[in-house]
Amino acid sequence: MNGQEWLGVVGVLAGLLCGLPLIQIFSKRFGASPEVSRKMIHVAMGLACSAFPWIFDRAFPVWVLTAIAILPLGLIRLFPALRNGVGSVLHGIKRPSYGEVLFAPAVAMVFWLARGDVFLYVIPILILTIADAAGALVGTHWGQRRYGSGEGFKTVEGSLIFCIAAFLCSFVPLLVGGQVDMAHALWIALILAILAMMAEGISDRGFDNIVIPVGCFLILERLMMLEIPSLMGRFVVLLILLVLVFTGSRWSTLNGGALLGSVLLGYGCAVIADWRFALPPAAVFVCHVVTTRKHQLTRKFDHRLDAVLSLTIGCMPWVIAAESGAVSFSMALAGVSFAMGAQLAMLDTATRACLSGFFHTPLRSALKGCLVASLPGLIGLWENSVHLILPIMAAITGMWLSALLFEKIRAAYRGHVTGLWIIEGCLALAMSTPAFLLRI
Repeated sequence: MNGQEWLGVVGVLAGLLCGLPLIQIFSKRFGASPEVSRKMIHVAMGLACSAFPWIFDRAFPVWVLTAIAILPLGLIRLFPALRNGVGSVLHGIKRPSYGEVLFAPAVAMVFWLARGDVFLYVIPILILTIADAAGALVGTHWGQRRYGSGEGFKTVEGSLIFCIAAFLCSFVPLLVGGQVDMAHALWIALILAILAMMAEGISDRGFDNIVIPVGCFLILERLMMLEIPSLMGRFVVLLILLVLVFTGSRWSTLNGGALLGSVLLGYGCAVIADWRFALPPAAVFVCHVVTTRKHQLTRKFDHRLDAVLSLTIGCMPWVIAAESGAVSFSMALAGVSFAMGAQLAMLDTATRACLSGFFHTPLRSALKGCLVASLPGLIGLWENSVHLILPIMAAITGMWLSALLFEKIRAAYRGHVTGLWIIEGCLALAMSTPAFLLRI
């Protein structure tokens, strides 16, 4: 590294090392809460990092800075004397969090991905810095309406403030910087703010420090290339999914974080591949709502984000394969449809096992999975119905087999519930392989 880069690294490190004790003194003097102290550090670090494009011309010094910065933060986390002393501004909160360790690698990754584009770097960092801090402080002090997120909870008020702040962190730089016109800036900021809010809502234990900046970069990079009609179309898709999920939330056993995750999954399927890829997971959600309402299951179960993770394992590989061109559009759509059919067959198996007085057969669950979850996606391929006969027959067999296997695995499984959801997702993905028989 040259002299200017070393000077920048030393300056940022000096600011970090001096900032911790100064904020600790300030917090004690004015009686600031642990959450306020932690977010002061968060904002100070974020604003310092937002200046990186004007300090560094390449990513290497930023990675060096990250490696050096993680060392003292790791030592503070490991040693109680440091953690209770100068590190109390970071570790004063009771909930477990790894945010301070993840912050620096996330910044370095976004700087590297942006490759010199100031807007693609600064906007995600501002959202991470300002919107996250604003949402956390408002949610902590004034939040009344809670929703489950991971092992803890978030508040509706905090999420709304996060969304507003994220919108401003996107809209103002895009407009003032002259990167796009006002209409483009408005639609880009609106979509990015809502998606960032949902990503923050499903993240806990400080993982939002890496999910938000990296996720915002990937979304912003795509949105910047789109024209107004395409941006409006993506907003309409997002709005439809939000209405669908939150209309059914009253009868869903999914907690708030899982509901947000459901919207993100559906939006990801629709935008990365095609809107038809969102139909099978949406059908699973609708069937879930109908079943829970019919049998009044909302008070019997509390499903978290790992339930959505299971669906993601089943369908997202096909979505990514379609987007990358690794498989044909028709094959990938059939794969998602078959995976969601197997998923619903296993969900039906588990639900009926918990309902006394209901006779269950795996074949019935397989047929339900095919008709309810697979059919919405397969309708788009119906003009090639002759080619679908063999894959569908093989897929129904796979759904029957997945229901049968899952019934036995569930009865014998004694591990953590997340592991069972992962097993279910992997089974669904394995049973979607009849899609490879589709030669169109």
